[in-house]
Amino acid sequence: MKRKKTANRIAVIAIAELFIFSISPLPTYLIRRLEQQYKPLKHIEANNNLPILVLGGGHTYDTTLVPSQQISATALSRLTEGIRLYNEGNKAPLILSGYTKYSTKPAHAKLMAETAISLGVKAKDTIMLTQPAVTWEEAIAFKKRFGNDKKLILVTSAYHMPRAIKTFKRVGLNPVPAPTDYQVKHDTDNLMYNWKPSSEKIKYTTKALHEYAGMLYYKWFKTEK
Repeated sequence: MKRKKTANRIAVIAIAELFIFSISPLPTYLIRRLEQQYKPLKHIEANNNLPILVLGGGHTYDTTLVPSQQISATALSRLTEGIRLYNEGNKAPLILSGYTKYSTKPAHAKLMAETAISLGVKAKDTIMLTQPAVTWEEAIAFKKRFGNDKKLILVTSAYHMPRAIKTFKRVGLNPVPAPTDYQVKHDTDNLMYNWKPSSEKIKYTTKALHEYAGMLYYKWFKTEK
């Protein structure tokens, strides 16, 4: 009897979670609340020579593909925004970040740099940070390489930008946010907050909760270096 009650409770909880995170408008609200904290950097001054740091976004090693096809959709979105700003500005350094788990394989930063060069960025204008694995390490690596008071343009996914800005400021840097890779885009012909079942809403929940948890973790366990 007790087992049956427990099973029923688990089933009810599972159905409730499925309803909340795949049907209700809550996931859209959670991710959009993060994405709307910083506006897109639409234009930069032509004489702006601030370095542009593009945070890593993952890849898959498949040597049958060119680098632009190996990096993830997230990484490609971040990189194209970095290249857009590079072309609008004064060809300031484009800094690509990301490590590798394998000593015999290229770092994520190298795949990003190769992709950037294939899309028209000059090789001499690319700088790679090949050691950082997470956002905190990316901030520390930039600080060690370029100094404590260096201002920079920071490119990352819009939902990740709040955590990234907090992290870079916490280590003493002065980032200018350039969000991209928006998950929720407002189409005036459709309701943004709806009750339609969608696997996208599960993805929104996963990304949003990851960001909120990351912000708490950095706040409690990370200190300036």
